Amino acid sequence: MFIIYDKEMNVKPFPKGVHPLDIYIQSIPKKRVTESVEGRHGTVSKGFTYEQRPIELEFLLIAYDTVDYRLLRDETYAYLTEDDYFYVSETYQKGKIYKVTVEESFIPDRSTQVTSSFRIPLETVDLPFAKSVGTTHDIDKNGINYDDGLWSYGMGLLYDDESHKYTHSSRTFRIYNAGNVPEHNPFEEDLKITIIGANYGYELKNKTTGDVFKLIEQPNGVVVLDGGIVTDNDLQALRKTNKVFISLSPGWNEFEQSENATVIFDFPFYYL
Repeated sequence: MFIIYDKEMNVKPFPKGVHPLDIYIQSIPKKRVTESVEGRHGTVSKGFTYEQRPIELEFLLIAYDTVDYRLLRDETYAYLTEDDYFYVSETYQKGKIYKVTVEESFIPDRSTQVTSSFRIPLETVDLPFAKSVGTTHDIDKNGINYDDGLWSYGMGLLYDDESHKYTHSSRTFRIYNAGNVPEHNPFEEDLKITIIGANYGYELKNKTTGDVFKLIEQPNGVVVLDGGIVTDNDLQALRKTNKVFISLSPGWNEFEQSENATVIFDFPFYYL
């Protein structure tokens, strides 16, 4: 079973007569990057990139009569293709969502005049990873409640209180990333860091990844790193920094800051 959401993450009720049966989530295809070297056998591996993940949804259509079947078929086509993308999650793991689109044509396999079943092929949009519905802001504010629809088991979450804290004012602290994507890159994955009370020369270092963010001018107020955008009191402020951004590794990330500013992390978790 599965749940479909629109672009605003509102649940999209299935048309009457359309019954979701199952969801088939494939592993992420990898594209190996290689290079040939003259005089050397084989190729040199340059790593790999993740490609779009194929996902399939299986439906059952049950109509009243043969005329109603055609109306239901058309309504189903519109339901699945009216938007350029939508979100889907498994019923039993609703804390993870996939951003998907319909790439290929499909047709129901009609078994009687009033019933048919079909699988619709989907492909992930933007990133091929699953993404948590909730963010660290939700954890920081409300903790983890498996009944609120934001979280589910198997998401790498811990039970200790320290892993649920994403606002810090001490010189050293730890941030827990429950996702398992090898690198949480702010240019690809959502990551917002708010720094309150920093001064000229302020440094924030992720000792786990080696990233060091530094202010090279005096800020006027609240500094925000939101993806690849840096603002100071809502004004563009990249020039006031050393142009280095903070990334996250899976699990615990050890941080150190040069003064006791208040640092707030807000990001979802991503999963392979």
